[in-house]
Amino acid sequence: MRPMIVAALLCAALPARAADPTYEYKDPTAVPPPPPVVRLTSWKANMTFGLVYVAGNAQSLGMSGTGLVSARRGNNEWTLTGGGAYVLSGVSKYGMGGPITDTTNSAANWFVKGRYDRYFLEKNTVYVSLQGTGDRPAGFIYRIEPQVGYARLFFKSAHQLVRGEVGYDYTFEHRVLQPMGAERDVQYHSGRLFFYYENKFTPFASFTEGLELLEAFNHTDAFRVNSITTLSSTIYKNVALKVNFTLHFNNDPALRPINVDPVTMMPFVLPADETHFDKVDTQLDVVVAVTFL
Repeated sequence: MRPMIVAALLCAALPARAADPTYEYKDPTAVPPPPPVVRLTSWKANMTFGLVYVAGNAQSLGMSGTGLVSARRGNNEWTLTGGGAYVLSGVSKYGMGGPITDTTNSAANWFVKGRYDRYFLEKNTVYVSLQGTGDRPAGFIYRIEPQVGYARLFFKSAHQLVRGEVGYDYTFEHRVLQPMGAERDVQYHSGRLFFYYENKFTPFASFTEGLELLEAFNHTDAFRVNSITTLSSTIYKNVALKVNFTLHFNNDPALRPINVDPVTMMPFVLPADETHFDKVDTQLDVVVAVTFL
């Protein structure tokens, strides 16, 4: 009886024995792969450049360009943008068709802007910004504009994006030399509305529209509209060809300086509808855009 019990215990223990040993070679000098890099700050950087050249009966040479750098860390984002356009044109003192004797600036504008956004509840931000602009052919040497407000992302899909902003804008404008009695420095306290739409209708082409409306509280006739419309087409990886159409409407432009006839030394009398600079300025650019980050 005892031998049978011992044999039964041995049979029950056989399945529980350890598995056969395995032999796996490990290089003790091998370095483990580094952990994936987690970027706490995301960056964006791009620039555009365009060139204008005309020769013959008319002469023009100019350029335009913009640049953007932005960084986002958590719910905080900082953005710096700038750019401008400068075109030097040849003119004739003998009138149209005459030999070119003088040059004048047909375009001379610039802008620089810094902005901070604080995100909350995913689609909302509060922002504060400070921008400076200048455009002598439009009648002002510079504008200083601090802004503050609220922005919201209304819609975003794989192809389309819609967002808007509402806020306050303070503008200090230093104008070109004005006729006697006219203010050269003016100030505006304005409400601001901004609308932005983007449509990436193909993987290589997109359309964007940015529309800004400014209505002054302290000058009821001071109303401004700024619009930038862009068509973009990718031509190679991070290089794109863009067509930008910029429109600026100012319902309260500066007065034109008084010009004097060099022969009679009498001031020119302008028609009533030409005493102010034009209310509308437009600019069409074809530029190459390069995205760095």
